[in-house]
This record gives sequence, C-alpha cells and structure tokens, in this order.
Amino acid sequence: MKALVISGGGSKGAFAGGVAQYLIEQKKNKYELFIGTSTGSLLVSHLALNKVEEIKTIYTNVTQNNIFSLCPFKIKKKKVWKPLGSII
Repeated sequence: MKALVISGGGSKGAFAGGVAQYLIEQKKNKYELFIGTSTGSLLVSHLALNKVEEIKTIYTNVTQNNIFSLCPFKIKKKKVWKPLGSII
C-alpha cells in the first residue's frame, strides 16, 4: 500500500502539494491512502479526487484581503478639536 502524506505549515504544505502533483501527473505514481494535516489535509482531498487545477487556482489566487478583513496595522487619525468661537 502506497500513501501520500502532506504536512501542514502554509507555504511548506503548498510546496509539497506541487511535488505531489508532479509525482501523480508526471511520474504516474498511484496512491491508495491520502493523509494530510492542516494545509496538507486541504490538498490531499483534492489530489485524491483528481481536482488538482481547482486547488491550485485557490492557492495561487488568494490575497491578504481574502484572509483578513481588518488590517491590524492601520493607524487611526486623531481628531483635532477646534473651538466653535468665543462664548460671550
């Protein structure tokens, strides 16, 4: 029994997905068992179903705005209070 195992770790897992794609498509390796953790679990499900292009599109088109709705580094401007005029 041959197993394809992909670890997590964000970009490391994505790199392993590219290696797995090469092994499956170019080397014609066949696997009976697909195992993954974290990002690897997202990849192996698509690899097992032969949906490589779908997951590749997701991984290569994601931006920071797709992940984070708020920027923690945004600096809020201070309000400047101006007098309305002199009170008599």
